[in-house]
Amino acid sequence: MSKKTPTPSPRRQLRLYSFLANRRLPKSYLGKIMLVAFLGTHIPLLTLFCYAFSATNLDNDIKIRILLVALIATLVGTAITLFTLQRLLLPITLTAKSLRQYLEQNQLPELPSQFTDEVGILMADTLYTITKLDELIHQLKNYDNLTSLPNRSLFQTRLQNTFLKAQKEQKALAVMLLDLDGFANINTSLGSEQGDSLLRQVAQRLNSSVCEFDSIYRTGGDEFAVIHPQIDSIEALTLYAQQILNALAPKIHLKNNHNYLSGSMGIAISSEENKSPQELIAQAEVALRLAKQQGRNTYRFYSAEINEKMRRRFQLERDLHLALESNELELFYQPQIDVFTRKIIGAEALLRWRHPQYGFVSPEEFIPIAEASGLILPIGDWILYTACAQNQIWRSQGYPELCVAVNLSAKQFQERNLTDLVAKALSTTGLESHQLELEITESLLMEDVQKAIATLENLHQLGLMLALDDFGTGYSSLSYLKRFPIDFLKVDQSFVRGIPADRNDLAITRSVIALAQSLQMQVIAEGVETQAQVDYLTTQKCDRLQGYYFSRPLPAADFLKLLKKNLNQT
Repeated sequence: MSKKTPTPSPRRQLRLYSFLANRRLPKSYLGKIMLVAFLGTHIPLLTLFCYAFSATNLDNDIKIRILLVALIATLVGTAITLFTLQRLLLPITLTAKSLRQYLEQNQLPELPSQFTDEVGILMADTLYTITKLDELIHQLKNYDNLTSLPNRSLFQTRLQNTFLKAQKEQKALAVMLLDLDGFANINTSLGSEQGDSLLRQVAQRLNSSVCEFDSIYRTGGDEFAVIHPQIDSIEALTLYAQQILNALAPKIHLKNNHNYLSGSMGIAISSEENKSPQELIAQAEVALRLAKQQGRNTYRFYSAEINEKMRRRFQLERDLHLALESNELELFYQPQIDVFTRKIIGAEALLRWRHPQYGFVSPEEFIPIAEASGLILPIGDWILYTACAQNQIWRSQGYPELCVAVNLSAKQFQERNLTDLVAKALSTTGLESHQLELEITESLLMEDVQKAIATLENLHQLGLMLALDDFGTGYSSLSYLKRFPIDFLKVDQSFVRGIPADRNDLAITRSVIALAQSLQMQVIAEGVETQAQVDYLTTQKCDRLQGYYFSRPLPAADFLKLLKKNLNQT
């Protein structure tokens, strides 16, 4: 029986590599191979040339020519060989570089896997190994070994992303922290092995109890968390919380014993008061402690006041969808007075909501809800049409022409078909275009100046009036103001309120009026409440006045009574 030839040890097989690796130059592995290839091709050829040069009887000129040709051919052939060799070695260098990038930058490689020779197998195996290693690292880093649930690290990462998204979309999210009641006693009495078994069963139950858009996280020993970004209402959220707690109710089998378990939950809802995800977690922890103190096996919200506010918001958003259909929305009209004749020459249409449960809801409360939910577009269309229709009714009844002002929201102004919508409202109601005024806030125009100018020019071509509202409170820019086709500047009531006592308000108001006059615009002062304000604005030649001094916003029927009374005054 023949003896097996022993395989040389790796150390012996790497002698040449070790020798070259210990040399200072060349530094790279590719350079070492190139050097060996160069020497291997040139030494034999140079030896042959030298021998031929000395042994033959040819003339020296011929020998030199032959030698030069041979050298050139050798150099060209060597260059081609080295270039090809360098390309053939690229898979090895790319594999080594990809491995280094993953180790240093955690960047997965992009290596081909369709080749079947030794180098192709090396690349495919490297890619497979690194991918599996990355999956394992991701699993170890982000998932709990005991329950396989996402861990606290992944919880915080996902909460950060969900929190930023909710802020951007102006929506609310809930963080729900759950802690098992009496787990420490079970763990102590039955042992850690049975405690681990209980946690695995709890994890399965909780995982099956959350909705498909949520995940259950294990954030500590017997602590779990849920991120719930889709809050329909406080009522739905409380039912959801109870559903999760109910999943713990069935008995758990441990060591042939039946054990009953419960949990306590703390819930925090994001709002304007939450500035970070960490603050939201802290609030949920406070609510959890409160649930523990108040008997366990229950849930508690962080703040009754905050959550009552959120409950009202959700209800208003839900009810706002039906408000148009139920005729709960109504336009009130606040008169605009000519400074010199004291006659009503216009009105601002202001939206009001008569809620069946809450009565009149402040526009400051429900307008942001309408904007966040997208309802502002159909509501804005309704306002535009209703204001035009009402003004046309007054005109058909023989009253003097009035210019009714309608406020445009940011989303309305950004609509591509805004000009068409306005034109349709005018043609449908039969109202003359100069009897409609659209009010746009200054900050809205400054978001995209070039687009704003184009939109304003399209609207102005319809023949209607355009007013710049809240002038001086946003990002005033005179260089852009002169390019806007604006008919009216409205002095914000925050400046008018201080007249005539506040010198700064006097100076600002005087400057706005002078600026408008120099740009051939008219000025409307809103928020006028006293005779002293009327007198000062009159002396400054302000064109129109609007405010409680003349009238609060009124329903259409009451506004008509005021209009009749105003017309009868001498």
